[in-house]
Parts: sequence; C-alpha cells; structure tokens
Amino acid sequence: MQSRIFASSSQRFDPRACLLAYLIGLAAIVISTDLRELVSISLVLAVLLSGLRLWGRWWRVTRMVLPTLVLFALVAGWSGGSAAAVGAALRLLALISAGLIFFATTAPEDLGDALLASGVPSQVAFLLEGALRFVPTMGALAASVRDAQASRGIRFDGMHLLRNGLALLGPILISAMRLADDLAEGLETRGFGGPRRTPLRAYRYTWRDWGLLVTVLLLAALVHAGYQ
Repeated sequence: MQSRIFASSSQRFDPRACLLAYLIGLAAIVISTDLRELVSISLVLAVLLSGLRLWGRWWRVTRMVLPTLVLFALVAGWSGGSAAAVGAALRLLALISAGLIFFATTAPEDLGDALLASGVPSQVAFLLEGALRFVPTMGALAASVRDAQASRGIRFDGMHLLRNGLALLGPILISAMRLADDLAEGLETRGFGGPRRTPLRAYRYTWRDWGLLVTVLLLAALVHAGYQ
C-alpha cells in the first residue's frame, strides 16, 4: 500500500512541491488562533486522509501520542479555558495529520534526489533524507529486537520494561552502530560527496506542481481571511 502511494505521488507531483505545500500547511496550522480556522483546516485534512486511505495509519499514530495529546489539552485548558483546550488538541491533531499525509506520499529518496537536482549540496540532501528515514528504520529495528527477546522469554510489559530494559536497549544500540557502519561503507564505495554525483531521474516543475502550490496557498489564505 505504501509503495503504491509513493509511486502515485512521484508520478503526479515533484517532491519539492510536496515539501513546500507541507511547509505552507504547517505555517497555516501554527498561525491559526481562531477555533473555527482549526476546524476548517482539520476538515480539509480529513478529506485528504480519506482520499489517500490513511485513516488506519492515522489512528495508529494518534493512539501512540494520545497521552501527549491529553496532557497538551489539559495544560492549555488550565490557563485558557475549554476553548483553548479544544484548540490545542485540534492543532496537534492537524500537525500529525499534515505530517502523515506528507510522509505517506513523498518518498525520502525522491525528496533527496530532487533537492540534489536543485543544487542543494549532497551532504545536506543526505542529512534530510536520513532524518526522514531514521524514525521508521529505528522503529522497525526496535520491533525486531523486541520480538527476538520476547521469543526468549524476556518480558517488556509494565514494570518488566524497567527491569529488562537493558536487554532491549543494548541490542538496539549495537544494531544501530552496525547499520551506521554499513551505511558509511556503502556511501564511500558509491563516491558520496563527489562532484559528478547526479540523481537518477530528472526533476522538473510542471503545471501540476504549480497548481498544487497555488491551491494550498489559496486554501490557507481563504481559511485565515474568512474568520478575521
């Protein structure tokens, strides 16, 4: 499913346009102070989540950050009342939704190659691409280590996590260092940082990319201006 979303996105929009649209959306969410603005933005994001069939993934991510969401709303509500609490919860949910849409439709390697084609230094492009890849890679690594240790009878639920935490943390750190070493060797053998390194594809803005940016800008401006 994820690979199909990546393929569809790479055929329709330039990754740089997706990044700019995401940044515009983040700015619109952050500067929104009216509760009605946040509700309107949330409705737009809900339509996008439905169109991309990302509700299942959205719920899994939201369930993981639910304690943070509740704490964030309580702190905001303590100083600003119920409206501030609802607004804080909606803002955090909107940020989660926007990030999920962007990362589900833009492959890190495509974004890195597109930035490289724009003249961004390869080191900077690699750092950005690596940062986007780091969280899911480490998540998969941690899940693999946890399953392997659980198969040996080591428990990590509840208070057992405090007692057996080293049995989980140690293998994760060792595996992460091995991964970093393999990555460094792979980059060196492929001439990373060389002056002749070029992306595999040619990235050019099309009318779809400009249309995406204009649409996002208009929506952000209409939502912001409509409640002033």
